[in-house]
Amino acid sequence: MAGRTVWIAPWGGKAGTKSGEFIIPDGARLTKIDIRSGEAIDFIRFTYKDQSGTGHSETFGSEAGGSFHTITFNENEYLITISGRVGSYAGITLVTSLTFQTNLRTYGPYGTNPGTDFLLGVSSGKFSGFYAKYGDYLDSLGVILQP
Repeated sequence: MAGRTVWIAPWGGKAGTKSGEFIIPDGARLTKIDIRSGEAIDFIRFTYKDQSGTGHSETFGSEAGGSFHTITFNENEYLITISGRVGSYAGITLVTSLTFQTNLRTYGPYGTNPGTDFLLGVSSGKFSGFYAKYGDYLDSLGVILQP
């Protein structure tokens, strides 16, 4: 990845037993986000497209429970804001809600539990990756920005 990157501290808790990161390669664009949610975020998965085809993140969380949602971005659409809530569910602190805003529309909220709000928007630069701690749920989510 060219240029300087900024890792934003993750929102959520520390209970997850697994961790992972997803970097969007230079020249690629985010094309899809899959989410499974109910009272909390069960999982999130990202897809990008470049000249070679498509690539996917690992599934951050569990594919059991909740309702499945797919966000598919148009060719000229890009992510400008992520917001959500961090709260308690099943006795642990985790991500209970997520909303994604692009230059064209807003998707979500996904998840229903109350909690403490968070919001990150970019006016210049771009979202260039994500990292997470997870187990049965999405325990925490952080973002990687590129100016």
